Amino acid sequence: MMRLGKYRYRPALLMAATLSLAGCLALPQASFMLGRLALESMGVENVRIGRWAVPVDALTLEPMALARAGLDMAGMPVSLELPLSLTPPDGAPDIDLAGYAWQLVVPGAEPASGDVDAAVALRGGEPATLRLPVNLFPATTEREGTTYNQKLLALAQQLAHREQLPPGSTLSLTPRLDSDMARLIPAPTITLDISGPSEQHSAPGLPTSSDPMPRDAPTPASEPLPAPPASERPEASGA
Repeated sequence: MMRLGKYRYRPALLMAATLSLAGCLALPQASFMLGRLALESMGVENVRIGRWAVPVDALTLEPMALARAGLDMAGMPVSLELPLSLTPPDGAPDIDLAGYAWQLVVPGAEPASGDVDAAVALRGGEPATLRLPVNLFPATTEREGTTYNQKLLALAQQLAHREQLPPGSTLSLTPRLDSDMARLIPAPTITLDISGPSEQHSAPGLPTSSDPMPRDAPTPASEPLPAPPASERPEASGA
């Protein structure tokens, strides 16, 4: 009887061993998949200062006119929504994220960061849409006054008019796994650099870069071409 009992539990042991082996094999795949997440679809939406929505065609914003309209800009940030998508490679195993941490560096603004607790389901080849609520403060030592208002409006104008992050911006995203998987798989940081065409690369941690552009030039603009030297100017032909 005891011999029969031993053989009776053998299929259950084999099944448990098979499931354990499958789990061990899935862990490297999951880790590899997290390192190949594609961060895409960058855009800027719903740009506003307080309750005032900044129009897309706002080419010039006058601080005095807005003050007369009752908009108090002291200490206010530029608020916006940043839609993006995370796309795992085709054939990747399913993974559910418990949330993610993010950090954003925009020229002319102080670095911003946050932590989102919303669950995200990642499925191979299918984009998962995320929306980041972001508050950006101008890169200045004061939070009120004429200089602050001018830089605040310049930053809002730039973001609303472009409807995307300006060149020189960097967005980093670190997925957060559930407690059981987080002990086994290190979550990489995905970094998207905006430098004309968007490029992406994985990095070991959140970036610590500071303002990559001069603080006095929050709105990139094309510079006029310099005049040619006098020696190269065409001489008027005499009659």
